[in-house]
Amino acid sequence: MGMLGVVVIALFLALALMRVPVWIALLVPAALYTLLMGRPIVFPATNMVRALDSFTLLAIPLFIYVGSLMNHGEVTEKIFDFADSIVGHYTGGMAQVNIVTSLIFSGISGSALADIGGVGRVLIESMEDADYDSDFSAALTSASATVGPIFPPSIPLILYGIIAEVSVLSLLLAGALPAALTVMFLMVGTMVIAKHRGFPKNDDRASLKEIVRSFALAFPALFTPVVLIWGMLTGLFSPTEAAGVTVAYILVINTFVYRITDFKYIWKAALETAETTGTIVIILAAANVFSFVLSVENIDTVFAETMFAVSTNPVVVLILVNIVLLVLGLFLDPIAALVMMTPIVVPTLVEVGVDPVHIGVIMVFNLMLGLLTPPLGLSVYLSADIADQPVANVFRETKPFYVILLAALLVITYYPPLTLGILEFA
Repeated sequence: MGMLGVVVIALFLALALMRVPVWIALLVPAALYTLLMGRPIVFPATNMVRALDSFTLLAIPLFIYVGSLMNHGEVTEKIFDFADSIVGHYTGGMAQVNIVTSLIFSGISGSALADIGGVGRVLIESMEDADYDSDFSAALTSASATVGPIFPPSIPLILYGIIAEVSVLSLLLAGALPAALTVMFLMVGTMVIAKHRGFPKNDDRASLKEIVRSFALAFPALFTPVVLIWGMLTGLFSPTEAAGVTVAYILVINTFVYRITDFKYIWKAALETAETTGTIVIILAAANVFSFVLSVENIDTVFAETMFAVSTNPVVVLILVNIVLLVLGLFLDPIAALVMMTPIVVPTLVEVGVDPVHIGVIMVFNLMLGLLTPPLGLSVYLSADIADQPVANVFRETKPFYVILLAALLVITYYPPLTLGILEFA
């Protein structure tokens, strides 16, 4: 890597630390590099357009639209009521409901922030009504939302698949069991915290009739990820087509099952989708330009040589890569970090025998932990805003959940069958 490469990376880090919008922090150094290298100024623009020229990328706004449509309908309450009926009687019952609801909703939205935006208010207010601390409620909501980015349909895994040229279907399937493991870890950890802090427990266990009734009302929504995965497994449609089918399915159940006749919500959901998608694609395009600079400067080779100078043992290399990604997640938007680091990390880990699908799940889950840590911590900021609590208090309450999620990351990293085993049956 030359001196110019060092300057570009230093400029990017400086802009990122100054809290300049991520896409600007990525694009300005890349454009400067282009000029100093004597290339046409249109080159960054061309690269940005080329980064978005992908049919598979159309799945992203469609899945975001699905989450928005569900949020504007009455589906959120149905999912919450069903989760309450099956786990509400456990120790820390309403906190357990929060975790299970996040898992179910993540099977529809595929995004941590969409998960919080969709069901966060319902979850936090319900926990507050059950006498849980507001800052704890916001922290748990932030932590449980990290399941979304690895549970199908996962927007970050779709992006990784495009960048790394790995089967998107394999990635979506591979994320299912790690997501379930993460939920189990969170539920056990929450039970311990609830006992220690004396959080309330709902002694009224739902009857079988109540469980069946809540399941019946929530079933059309619960069936959404089944439609998605079944269609892709049978080859009926690609991930992008699956997203389109899911949108149509949600519109049908909202209209004919949940009897929503005020169709203004469709337009409102479309506006929200356009805003969210715009944020994602501008970061994706800018990160692609910056990634080009990194490739010209042979950062992938430098990274591999640095890792291998320490050790060529896969166990050691994986822990080093995880540490690097965790540090990056403190300062970088997860999508930007994913786009930048995938071309760098994948060749290094493949060289020591790690499967690219496994790498994708590790990277996405790792980078999503950055949503819980300062100074970025977007999930925490969003949850704190919903709960109307000081961000510092919510960050403090997030600490035990971060430890729990780190434990889940270690299991996901060092037990490949958890991720890859399901692919043998696909």
